Amino acid sequence: MANVTTNFWPADGKWELKKIPMKASTAMAMGAAIGIEISGNTTTGNHTKQGVENASGADFVGILAQTIASTDSDYATAGKLKSVFVPQSPAAEATFTVGAGTFTAADVGKTVEIHSDSVSLAVDTAGKGARITKYISSTRGRCSFVMPNTETA
Repeated sequence: MANVTTNFWPADGKWELKKIPMKASTAMAMGAAIGIEISGNTTTGNHTKQGVENASGADFVGILAQTIASTDSDYATAGKLKSVFVPQSPAAEATFTVGAGTFTAADVGKTVEIHSDSVSLAVDTAGKGARITKYISSTRGRCSFVMPNTETA
């Protein structure tokens, strides 16, 4: 079982656990925001850490449900299938950790970027990554993610 007091983690029943193809040779923490891997101007069909590929969250797919370590036998394999929690609607909520910024109850309703570490939010940086839905403490909250084709301009 994951430590649900760190990183992202589903907070309601609006998530489905799916196996999706992952990028080769990239270590990823359980609870990392996952996005579509972009190579040049095209996607590869594999997925990787959201903060690395697109901190603004435009290609959010889900939350990694298992750790990917360099010691894994399939670590260097492109397209290896790993478990990811995929939101079933834009209303799906997850808990998050504050990775940068000062978080207060006044931040509820803001849309902010996924931090470059892929496992937290930059609560003082406006972006299309996640919408803050609840204040829990100065270091934790709840959010919903902006899913592709769901955010209006």
